[in-house]
Amino acid sequence: MSQTIEDQARAESRTGGGEEVRPAGESTRKEQGRWGAPRCGYRVNATMLWVGTRVLWVGYGLVWVAAVWFYLAVGRARRASVRYLDLMYRARGGVGRRGFLLRGWETYRHMVAFGVLLLDRALMLARPGHGFHIDCEGLEHLRAATDAADGRGVLVLSAHFGMAEIAAPYMRRMGMTRPANIVMYQDVRDGTEQFHARHRHMLEHVTVISTTDPLAAGVKIIAALKKGEVVAMRADRTLVGKAVEVELLGERVNVPAGPFVAAALSGARVVHIYTCRLGYRRYRCMMFPGGIYGEEAGGSRDERVGRAAQEFARVLEGILRRFPHQWSNFYDLWAVQGVREEVTKHEEMRQD
Repeated sequence: MSQTIEDQARAESRTGGGEEVRPAGESTRKEQGRWGAPRCGYRVNATMLWVGTRVLWVGYGLVWVAAVWFYLAVGRARRASVRYLDLMYRARGGVGRRGFLLRGWETYRHMVAFGVLLLDRALMLARPGHGFHIDCEGLEHLRAATDAADGRGVLVLSAHFGMAEIAAPYMRRMGMTRPANIVMYQDVRDGTEQFHARHRHMLEHVTVISTTDPLAAGVKIIAALKKGEVVAMRADRTLVGKAVEVELLGERVNVPAGPFVAAALSGARVVHIYTCRLGYRRYRCMMFPGGIYGEEAGGSRDERVGRAAQEFARVLEGILRRFPHQWSNFYDLWAVQGVREEVTKHEEMRQD
C-alpha cells in the first residue's frame, strides 16, 4: 500500500503541486519576472539583518523608505494589493468605492507590513535569543493531532501570511516530539537563498523539503506523512499546474491542489496555523482544527480535495479579516483565476 501511495504522489506531483515540473532550478525569464524573482540581492538582506540586530527601530525606518520605492516602481504588486484590499473592503461590508488617497495609503501600509515581517522573520530565525515575545492560541488542536494514538501524520497548513516559518522551531517547545518538515522553495544556487539558509539557525532541527523539484517534493511529503511525521506547508498560491477552485472574499480563486491532494492521499490530520504580528516584538501563533480527508472521510478523492481546500480558504479568510495587511501576497490571484477560466472556455470551444 505504501508503494501505491508513493506512486500516486509521483503522478500528482506532475500536475498537482502548484508548479510546473521541470529540472530543478530551471525557470523561464518570463515566469521569474512575473512571479517575483529576487529584486534585491543578498547584500541588501545582509545589511537589513545587520542593522536590525543592532538598532531595530532604524531597520523599521529603512523599511518605510524602501516601501516607497516598492510602491512607485513595482506597478504589478501595487495593483494586486489594491485589488485585494478592495475585495477586503467589500467583504467587510464597505459600500461604494474607496477613495484614491485611502487606496494608496492602505496599499503602502500593506507594503510596509511586508517589509517589517521580512525583517522580523530574519531576526527571529537567525538567533534563539531574539527578544521577541510569542504566545499561542489554540495549542490544544496541535496537541490533539500529534498525540493521537493512530499514528497518522499531521499536515500543518498556512499561507504567505504573518510569520509562517517561525511556528516550526517552536512546535518542539510546545510539546511536539514528532519529526518536523517544512516545505519551502530553496534554490542552493541562488545568492539570496544561500544567505537565508546560512542565517536560519532556528530551523536547523527542521527538515526542509525544497520545491525546486516538485516531483521529488511530492514523494517526500507523502512519505513523511505516512511515517507519522509533521509536514508544514503554505497552500495559498498557485502558479501553474493543477489547482482547486475555492471561494475567497466573495469571489472564486484558485489554490494549489498539491497540499490538499497530500491530505487526501495520506489521510493525515490537518491543522491550520497562522503566526500574526500584534505589535513591536510581539507575535501570536494561532492554531485551528482542520480534519481528516482520507478515504474514510467519504466521497471521491476530488470531493475530499475540494472540501479540504474550501476549509483552508474559510480559515484563511477569517485571519485576513482580522489582519488584512499581513498577507504577503502581491499577485492578483483573482486575475489568474480569470485567465484560467478563459483558457478553459477556449479549450471547450475547440473540442466542440
